[in-house]
Amino acid sequence: MREIIGGRAITVSHVETETTEYGDIQRYRIDVSGSDAVTHLSSLRSSPNVDARVMASVIGTELLFDYEGSTDSGVLRDPGVRAWRDQHRGLIEETLERLRDAMKDLPSEPVSEVERLLLRAFDMSADEVRDA
Repeated sequence: MREIIGGRAITVSHVETETTEYGDIQRYRIDVSGSDAVTHLSSLRSSPNVDARVMASVIGTELLFDYEGSTDSGVLRDPGVRAWRDQHRGLIEETLERLRDAMKDLPSEPVSEVERLLLRAFDMSADEVRDA
């Protein structure tokens, strides 16, 4: 999936799925056009699809939140990407808000087996927890 913001494309692609006792961990690669810097994101979720949830996580974590690791080893280690981010922060934040709105229309993400056990123990559904 790609988002174009201020002339740069942010491309996220699924790399692999790792099955663990807690559920599937999806691993994604993030590229920003015009830069050699790449980074990776891991997410505990059953679906490998790159959707609004994944894009929002990438944009928030890797571009807006100034995550220290991103400056050292992620896309923000490229000074050109940092300058672009600073110049287009408003557009990036608007894109993040649009993605968050799109997330509302996505079906609930299936939960891990551990979460299912806890929900059954308390006689609750995942939707009840999310709506709380």
